[in-house]
Amino acid sequence: MSEFEKNIGFLWPCDGLNDQEYWHYLPQNIGWLTARYDADTQTELLTQDNLEQYASFETLKRAARIFKSVKLDAIACGDHAASFILGKKHEEYLINNLQKLSKCPVTFPSRSIIKLVQKNSFRNIMLISPYTKKITEKFIHYLSEYEINTLSSLSLEANDEIHINAFSPPVLLEKLVEFVQQDKQKPDVVILAGGGMSFASEIAKFEMLTGLPILTAVGALVKDAAELAGISCNKNALGKLFMMPITSDLEKIKNSLSSGTKNFSLTEKPPIFKDGVGSVLIDENGKSYLDFASGSGTTSLGHGDKELLNVVQEQLRTGIFHIGPHFNTTVQAEFYNELSSILPSELCRFHPSISGSEATEIAIKSAMHFTGANKFVGFTGGYHGRTLGALAVSGEKGKNATLGPFHPDTIFFDFPATPYSLTSSLSELEDKKLAGVIIEPIQATAGLKFAHKKSLQELREFTNRKNIPLIFDETFTGFGRTGKKFAFEHYNIVPDIIIFGKALAAGFPAGLVASKEAILTHWEKGTQSSTFQLNPVAAAASLFLIKQLKNGDILSNINNNSMAFDSGLRKIKNHNIVVDVRGIGSFYIVEFASAELNKKIRKLALSYGLITWECGEFGECLGLVPPLNIEAALVDKGCEIIIKSINEICLE
Repeated sequence: MSEFEKNIGFLWPCDGLNDQEYWHYLPQNIGWLTARYDADTQTELLTQDNLEQYASFETLKRAARIFKSVKLDAIACGDHAASFILGKKHEEYLINNLQKLSKCPVTFPSRSIIKLVQKNSFRNIMLISPYTKKITEKFIHYLSEYEINTLSSLSLEANDEIHINAFSPPVLLEKLVEFVQQDKQKPDVVILAGGGMSFASEIAKFEMLTGLPILTAVGALVKDAAELAGISCNKNALGKLFMMPITSDLEKIKNSLSSGTKNFSLTEKPPIFKDGVGSVLIDENGKSYLDFASGSGTTSLGHGDKELLNVVQEQLRTGIFHIGPHFNTTVQAEFYNELSSILPSELCRFHPSISGSEATEIAIKSAMHFTGANKFVGFTGGYHGRTLGALAVSGEKGKNATLGPFHPDTIFFDFPATPYSLTSSLSELEDKKLAGVIIEPIQATAGLKFAHKKSLQELREFTNRKNIPLIFDETFTGFGRTGKKFAFEHYNIVPDIIIFGKALAAGFPAGLVASKEAILTHWEKGTQSSTFQLNPVAAAASLFLIKQLKNGDILSNINNNSMAFDSGLRKIKNHNIVVDVRGIGSFYIVEFASAELNKKIRKLALSYGLITWECGEFGECLGLVPPLNIEAALVDKGCEIIIKSINEICLE
């Protein structure tokens, strides 16, 4: 009958406004078969009389008969209020009689909540209810029949299903967090009642912000029904009560990886992650972490963004995962059109790649081919990738000592952080044949250092005079990180070549070079191609990110969060172990006196559930690079953890 391992019948007394919420919790091997039903009510209002009609055995029996030709492993009755409105004994009556009728286990949301509360030995709960206060009191009474104490409750006063469904997850999150933070009680768990509530996407955020587990009526029902059917229903992304503990062999991983990786550089026992929701990562043991590293600045929209997932899945459903460098797909064509719309018109030629490092190689080679020279100007602290050509133009101190020599040749100057700091240096180059100048307008890996506007203008004048390409590396700062679409916008300077990578595809591997017409039209066809250059899946993700940047919401959120960072980190600016705090957009750093001190604080912050990014020329800076769409409340939470970690280190 079915491709599924087990089948659950779902009795649902409404129009399906919230069907998608149940799918969040369902294991893939379960068939979820829905039967709708109506009660004999005069209105659709959530009154006690109407709910009693939904809770009648005759109503449920009519609906259950829809499944008479189907072999079910369990039945889940979805109307939450109907399951408690007439109390414990009536619910037991319904369960017993429906089980006799259907010949399979039956459960209701209230009974499912009770099971999870009892399993975890919770005695004191905080209740968030979508219903009127009168209906909410009925549920409180129901809980008391199982000796469960309701410490406090919040009624959202919805009087029909449409009203309940109108509480969007972010709005609901804000209401719940505010209530929990203002309430002085100490509950064991927060229960979110109501089968029509959508909240699965926010559970991890809620638990991170409050430190409390949350149990939803929908989640409890699906978990209970699945387990009654004989299927485990654990998903770490759905909170502490759904976690599935696993212990991976860390030693095997450690012994398998190259010593050149950073995998074990912070701690001998790093977490192994299993799920991600927004700005929160969940490890294999169910512990939640705020992700303020964003995969070294790549996951610009966080983890599991629904809209991004839909876009990527849509591309996957076309069946074209990869097509090679000889042809393009419709999504790639649209991507190039959209990218053109947010870049200056001069930057009209593109060369795709698989990463920022590869894009740097392309930029270097294109400049050499254009000028016929092989000598570049680079800057101390500059980071352009780990491939050989990229290393040759990178001015990191200490990190390249065991590598090299490199090609091409590079002349390094101090990074121009002050006005006209390049004047004397550039004068020495007037007679030299150069391939180009490469610079990060805002250095990221070096610890968020800003080139001075006047010095960059001086550099622009020099390259124009010499007719050599000015290359801006925006691998880290491009696509919104600084509060503008690109960092060069802060300087009112258009370079000849821009390097993109990292955030370009919101977590998928991609890189790209954008240049002026003349520079990328000198090569013979096929002389610089890449097998995986901007594959269609990455192109779909990149296209989505560009559209998000164009509508302005993300940039507005970045600037709001910049204020949250300024406010949250103000307390440590003058701390005796803090050298500096600086930031722009959604990128902030805390600089310490040494790499050792930074490592200690980052390690402690990790134990408290905050992932940070190591930067600074010698690793002395704690980098904060959250997803661009992170909520201000989570920015505040991250800042609190940093302050707490610094204070504890100072007490040692």
